[in-house]
Amino acid sequence: MSPVLVHATKLPSIDGSPIDVSASAHGDQIIAGVKYGAPPAGSNATDPECEWSESMPRDASATGPGTAVTKHIVSTKYMLYDYTCPTRDPATTYHWIPQISTQQLAQHAASVVYDNLPAMWGNFAPPARRGFVDVGTWVWVNPLLWIPVVVTASIITPAGIVSVTTKAAPKKLIFDPGDGDLGDGPLTCNNPGLIWMSQFGDRMSSPCMYTYRHSSATQASGLFEADVAVQWHVTWSTNLGASGTIGELTLHTSHQMNIREVQALISH
Repeated sequence: MSPVLVHATKLPSIDGSPIDVSASAHGDQIIAGVKYGAPPAGSNATDPECEWSESMPRDASATGPGTAVTKHIVSTKYMLYDYTCPTRDPATTYHWIPQISTQQLAQHAASVVYDNLPAMWGNFAPPARRGFVDVGTWVWVNPLLWIPVVVTASIITPAGIVSVTTKAAPKKLIFDPGDGDLGDGPLTCNNPGLIWMSQFGDRMSSPCMYTYRHSSATQASGLFEADVAVQWHVTWSTNLGASGTIGELTLHTSHQMNIREVQALISH
């Protein structure tokens, strides 16, 4: 699946001109702004005539090393950097650059992934309001949505492009039938289930099917309060070889199931 693309954020320099944030990497700390989307092919980190350096203001006596200028916005630390290009006028501009680790970069991408996960509504055969005791209920979600959602966040640094790709892959379909101690749920399927079609008839079974043993008339509302959930497995990897797991994310939809006893037809 193609990465989800959003607009890259630009930070203004002190002289007011907007720039794409580019900087450097120090150990496991990436000093740069975050861009989303596929890393640009063949991009140069900086103009070879230009360089980044930490701003080190000194007092009037200019004795001893200067002190790096920093500030904090919420939980993010920013450092003031000089960007010097001898062929530009002015030759030096100043930029606040956030310090972001690869794990933080992965979390940035993960937040975009979460915003783009589809809501998978449960489907049933027989329909949710026309189920029967001891008749298997097929459960499925749209198989076209059962695909990974991938977002890449990248940074251009003097050493090259550093990118982190975060992927959320659907892992499990979980059906809680809502019948509690009266039934055998919940049902867990490692697939989106099979779409029921009329040519299958009534005797074919599904790899994701639940059989109610009691009528929903046992409930005050006359309905079982069911839940269909899709569990997503979220991982990240970098173009430098590092990788990790962010965790599991489960999205739910609620359904009301009307399950009736099969009435025998008696003829005289």
